[in-house]
Amino acid sequence: MLSRRDFTLAAGVALFGLTADAARAAESVNLSYADSLITVMERTLIPLAAAHGLEVAGESKGSVALANLIRSGLRSPDVFISADPAVIASLMGATNDNLVAWYATFATTRLVVGYAPASPFAHSFVDVARSRRSLVDVLAQPGLRLGRTDPALDPKGYRTILAMRLLERYAHRPGFARKLLGDDRNPAQVLPDSATLLGRLEGGELDAVFLYATESTARSVPAVELPRAVNLGDPLEAPTYASVSVTIDGKTRTGAPIAFALTIPRLARNPRAGADFVALLLSPEGRAALARSGMTLFARPQVNGDPSAIPAGARSVLR
Repeated sequence: MLSRRDFTLAAGVALFGLTADAARAAESVNLSYADSLITVMERTLIPLAAAHGLEVAGESKGSVALANLIRSGLRSPDVFISADPAVIASLMGATNDNLVAWYATFATTRLVVGYAPASPFAHSFVDVARSRRSLVDVLAQPGLRLGRTDPALDPKGYRTILAMRLLERYAHRPGFARKLLGDDRNPAQVLPDSATLLGRLEGGELDAVFLYATESTARSVPAVELPRAVNLGDPLEAPTYASVSVTIDGKTRTGAPIAFALTIPRLARNPRAGADFVALLLSPEGRAALARSGMTLFARPQVNGDPSAIPAGARSVLR
């Protein structure tokens, strides 16, 4: 069985007439990806890559945690997929040893509140979905066990804080965000990664958690929607989102529409295989799989940085 974080999935068929061993040697790709994508990756995209002769090995963590590993030289993936383009941008430029020369933003999603069907509060969330109760009132109920990811390691973690500050304003409830969340890294709520967050929710240890719509869709977790002015999922609301910010460990994060981005870092050991994976991910097959997970795909990926640094195998899907 594949682990949730570290895995190796080998292609079981020969590639273009090569033996399976030769195909694996030629097409091995090391992937680092945002752990909010863990379900669609493990259940759909990694098997799809295997069917196309790509052996994928890698890990999932919070995007900030992965960027820190790349920056420190502890990881040199062939493809890095982040849940926030700004995290990849933080690896660019001479002050960052030009670890990344370009990145492509390719999809978006929105923040939702997932809840456990067996929770004693489940009926309250159903009432919210049916517009019978206010989400603010339901979240504020005494005894509700709430979970979220670490804002120092995971974009979803700092986006949760930003969204609750927006909800506070939207609902005209001064002090709501602080009362609900406590400290930014409140140990009573904060969990190290999305896999742990979902596991605790599905295991009945939490009543509600903050998720991306992609996660709730891929894992069939019931969820209630946040208003568009709050959910960080509507580009038309970008000015509203930008009106809030949070500073974690000296780094200020300003509200912006949620977006996923990818790159092939400069020190990738097998950039050709990385390009092959990117081409597959953004092919009609890959895009369909991402769309089924709840993502909204951009009609054309938005490339930032130096497009001439994109390996040849990925240029057709990025230009």
